Amino acid sequence: MPFYDAGDAAIFYEIHGNGPPLILLHGYALNSVMWELNVPVLSGHFKVITVDLRGFGQSSCGKEWSGSAMADDVIGLIRELELEDVTVTGFSLSGGSAVRTAYELPYVVIKMVLVSSILPSRGKPRPKKEEEYQAKEESILRLRGVEAWADAIGLRKGKLVDNIFKRNPDARPVWDKIIARHNPDYLLQMMQARKTSQSLIDWRSKLKDIKQKTLLVFGAQDKQFIDGAYHLDMAMPDTRLIIIKGAGHMVNLEKPEEFNNKIIEFLTRG
Repeated sequence: MPFYDAGDAAIFYEIHGNGPPLILLHGYALNSVMWELNVPVLSGHFKVITVDLRGFGQSSCGKEWSGSAMADDVIGLIRELELEDVTVTGFSLSGGSAVRTAYELPYVVIKMVLVSSILPSRGKPRPKKEEEYQAKEESILRLRGVEAWADAIGLRKGKLVDNIFKRNPDARPVWDKIIARHNPDYLLQMMQARKTSQSLIDWRSKLKDIKQKTLLVFGAQDKQFIDGAYHLDMAMPDTRLIIIKGAGHMVNLEKPEEFNNKIIEFLTRG
């Protein structure tokens, strides 16, 4: 199994197929298994590189955990693999890391895809309520394990997963594999590291400086993040916004065929 040595963490990645490199990053509490319904199709057109971000899946976590730390891991992996003409895809939480990567490597990353993405951070200290929620999350994981943690944050039951399975029952075994892949020790490392790791750079203000052509893909029913889609579309110089009907936050699992086709069309036809 290939790992990238990030110095304070071992970052797991896999390579599928050949062609122009396409890096796929996952969201919070997920891992690279989330792309299992997309990789077989996308790898027929691109060299698809899936990554377990630090603390998730098979990747350990050092003393730092932030969007910038994860971006540094991706940048290091790009350099180690000597990749050129790269497309970086960020999903939800990792959208911010994708933006940082594109900003730091403007001549290597030539395109970007942001899927159900959060907005990059404003560089402000995290709110007290967020700290309290994170402390509760860590306590549940430490005392009761991964499955109880997954239940507590809505990964095993609730509106998010219910809607995924209603829209695409084939996603259920993929979702089970995502949860099973997590290492409780690595998750705890991540939760410890994020207490003291926070970027104070206003990355949101840098969106205007992102020159890469960017595809924005959001689900029409993703009520929590859909406003961010329009903000990104307005703030970045060269974007194409696609809203997929009948899909929510996990658009790549809920509507995999349509999602795959939109990615292929964007990367092959411009």
